[in-house]
Amino acid sequence: MFKNIVSSLFALVAAPGKAWQSISSKEESQATFLNGYLYPIMGITALSVFVNLFNDQFTLEKALKLMTIDFVKFFVGFYIASFLIDELLQKFFDREKNPKQVQLFVGYTLSVYMLITIFLNLFMGMFSFLRFAPLYIIYVIWEGSKYYMDINENKRLIFVVLSSLILIFSPDIIERFMFILMPGLGN
Repeated sequence: MFKNIVSSLFALVAAPGKAWQSISSKEESQATFLNGYLYPIMGITALSVFVNLFNDQFTLEKALKLMTIDFVKFFVGFYIASFLIDELLQKFFDREKNPKQVQLFVGYTLSVYMLITIFLNLFMGMFSFLRFAPLYIIYVIWEGSKYYMDINENKRLIFVVLSSLILIFSPDIIERFMFILMPGLGN
């Protein structure tokens, strides 16, 4: 399972076009994708918060709250983004609803975002340029729109822009909301 996760993530980061072609050619059940790929990455992302426990001002309580926020933002963000992109495809791109395809697209794209979050948690403060790394998701979406979602070339730019906004901001909005619900964490 972890070998599949690591190889898929490496492929999505190193060569998104080839990775999306590979994803589109393999038959993967919804349960296999969710339970064998997406949910474990969400768990690893949430657990990566605990690396900061060795910091003097970091407590177990704060780590548990941050872990909860990281998991919930990606879990809920995944379902919200999947719903919104499926609706977007139906209304603006004249496509039939295809929740499975959209969830795979959103899940694989968000897995890159989760990988970035893991690096941010592991190297907090060391590499400030990593804050801009989520923008790489735009390139992953660009390649996925061509090779996996099969978006028409003349509508591809608008799909990439709207999908990027949804995929980048849905977890962030949920994170902000969670910080409101759990005061005292600061961020």
